[in-house]
Amino acid sequence: MSNVWLLKSGDDDGRYSDTLNRNGFSCHSIPALTFNFVNQGPLQNAFERPLDHSGLIFTSPRAVEAVGKIYSKIKVEYHHEWSTKKIFVVGEATAAAVSKELKMPTIGQESGNAQQLAPIIIRETKAFDKPLLFPCGNIKRDELPRLLANADRDFRALTCYETSQHPSLKSKIQDLISKGLRPNCIVFFSPSGVSYVLPILKSAGFDLTGMKIIAIGPATNSALVQSSIPVSGVCNTPSPEGLLHILKSPL
Repeated sequence: MSNVWLLKSGDDDGRYSDTLNRNGFSCHSIPALTFNFVNQGPLQNAFERPLDHSGLIFTSPRAVEAVGKIYSKIKVEYHHEWSTKKIFVVGEATAAAVSKELKMPTIGQESGNAQQLAPIIIRETKAFDKPLLFPCGNIKRDELPRLLANADRDFRALTCYETSQHPSLKSKIQDLISKGLRPNCIVFFSPSGVSYVLPILKSAGFDLTGMKIIAIGPATNSALVQSSIPVSGVCNTPSPEGLLHILKSPL
């Protein structure tokens, strides 16, 4: 049985582990990241001004969660205004979060990353329209803003959460190594996860030679390549089914 380490956020919902376990893999979900919500006041102020914006962009479930914390505090009339606007998302998980937290339909869930979402936004919006409100993390990539700006699509990025290393990351990895549960495959879910995990593995004398390394998305792949880590496969669809397809494919 193939042993897989999943290096995800600290509040893993179990979808990836459940899917892989049902298909004959032995999974260990390791908390790599933790999040702190910030700028709740400015975020609420922005959502109390729906007429100033043409729509919303969400590239992660975490941003949706941040908005959910203030959304119930704003007037119902603002809810109605936002529901008439276009809500753009990256991936199925983000779309599901918007449906659960905000009760809004979304556009773009078939996109696996910001580069794939950009042309959808450009197709669905007008140049020089009101800005799209873009709640995001403190270490967002510049790719989506650059692509939108080049197409004369205005946006307002507002940092609503900060990412840091999960406090249990090092101890969890050390525990698995001490128990002899070394993986055949490691799955990295984010560039931040790469930057936090690789130094821990190096300090533990963990040899990645011959191990399958999977990246969720091109940004994570780039982070691994920049760290001189050979990548066996890139999952461009951020979903359990997408990862399962990569793992079952010849690598």
